[in-house]
Amino acid sequence: MKKTLIALAVLAASGASFAQATITGNYTAGYRASSGVDATTTSAGTDKSGLGNDTSLVTFSAKEDLGGGMEAGASMKIDGLTRGGVSGGDSGMYISGGFGKISLDNGRGSDYLSGGTAGVGGVGLDGKVFSALTAGDSIAYTSPSFGGFSFGLSHSESAITQGGENASPIGLGVGAAGVPAGQTYQRSTGLTLGYAAGPLAVNGNYTVWDQAGNETISPDNAKNRASIRGAYDFGVAKLGAGFRSTQFAKGTRNDSFLAVGVPLGALTLGADWGSRVQSDRNTATDNGTRTGYGLKAEYALSKRTSLVASYARWDGVVGANAATTETNLLVSHSF
Repeated sequence: MKKTLIALAVLAASGASFAQATITGNYTAGYRASSGVDATTTSAGTDKSGLGNDTSLVTFSAKEDLGGGMEAGASMKIDGLTRGGVSGGDSGMYISGGFGKISLDNGRGSDYLSGGTAGVGGVGLDGKVFSALTAGDSIAYTSPSFGGFSFGLSHSESAITQGGENASPIGLGVGAAGVPAGQTYQRSTGLTLGYAAGPLAVNGNYTVWDQAGNETISPDNAKNRASIRGAYDFGVAKLGAGFRSTQFAKGTRNDSFLAVGVPLGALTLGADWGSRVQSDRNTATDNGTRTGYGLKAEYALSKRTSLVASYARWDGVVGANAATTETNLLVSHSF
């Protein structure tokens, strides 16, 4: 529930314009148990369990009526709030109107597959099967809806120390793939086409990088990427699926994702499955198949407070005969 802090800031010139600011957030904490030989555990594969903070997020947002059907807005997020410190989150601003929407953002966003489709699924597999999310700067234009159809154009930059979304999880292609050697940033340009009407939503994207290089000098740099995802709400269940193919200077990567969500009154059940297949990459550890799945049950005690239980399992490091598991028992409160 949003709590309004400032309402009706009247501008003398227009008489009708106003600005509104809100603070929203979420705090989720509980018990986690994990085991295996992957990023969430020690190299020896010992268990890592205990009480802790799973999610802490505060979002400051504001919007203003500019008149003439136009609106401006901005948001700033603070996440990772712990006793040891505070981390910055995604932030951005936009101007929208009959022409569409122009936005400037700095942040990690959500993973195209497990984040963009996983509203229907389980725990999400970014940072496990798919790439861990890292921050970048972007500017984007999104058109108005034309009978459910829309299109968008975007340009983004990712820092070389972060590697962008192309960085792989541990054990299947570690490193800043997509960032050319000797460059501070790797730039990309993308085109998105979407359709959303009734129970169906489909989104396709094609992205190219402008400094891919070649397989001799920079074999791990991304060249282009094609993506598609979609979801259909049957009422009794919502199904989602997605596929993403990335072409590197040397080799390819194909990611697949399936998800289902089933609402049962106050209880919502979800499951997702993901796969990453890489071939002809530059090193042996880059090549191979990585899979995983997640299960989730969420019971709403109220509109703002829920009990959450989740389980995820994914492949261990390439060549290791072990998988990593993660179990969470959490209480989540939004405001």
